[in-house]
Amino acid sequence: MKNLIDSQNQKCWAELINKELVTRVNWKEKYGDKFSLIPDTAPKKETKVFQLPARDVALPAIGSARQQEGTRKVVPVSGPMAGPAEEMRGVSPQIRSLLYDGFSKEQRGRHLYLRKRAAKRPEDRYHYPVLSSWTYGWRQGDVVGELQLPAHGRLRILNNTFFRRNGIFHKQSVTDGLARPN
Repeated sequence: MKNLIDSQNQKCWAELINKELVTRVNWKEKYGDKFSLIPDTAPKKETKVFQLPARDVALPAIGSARQQEGTRKVVPVSGPMAGPAEEMRGVSPQIRSLLYDGFSKEQRGRHLYLRKRAAKRPEDRYHYPVLSSWTYGWRQGDVVGELQLPAHGRLRILNNTFFRRNGIFHKQSVTDGLARPN
């Protein structure tokens, strides 16, 4: 009983079941017509394909893409999304011109454009919060100016007692050498 729970034995058992299944399907495909258990006495029904009645209406010719561009209709949006149709605001001409100035490999061109675009706040890039998680930080820049450090905070106590004054790389002073025994 102990060996039945082993993962190797379980995989072996699953492989045997799959192998048997494949063998049965192959046999059925090869010899199923000759050794059928159900006699073939019932007449087979012919399935009819539903045909639509023919019409004498000719469809209009499909124009080229250039002809169709002029005929596009702009459908006005109504309802709760009646505001701007685009999610993102347009890019200023100065930032757009960065796209065509240099290569990304040189930290210019598309690379610089994307960095300048990402440096803007979401409120400046979008008309409204696109995701529900954006509502928590939306227009937070207006509130940050009102925040102040607490009058009785413990920041200086932690800095003075917990962190090293000399940083990670400790430089030895002259007096450190005097304390060593020779």
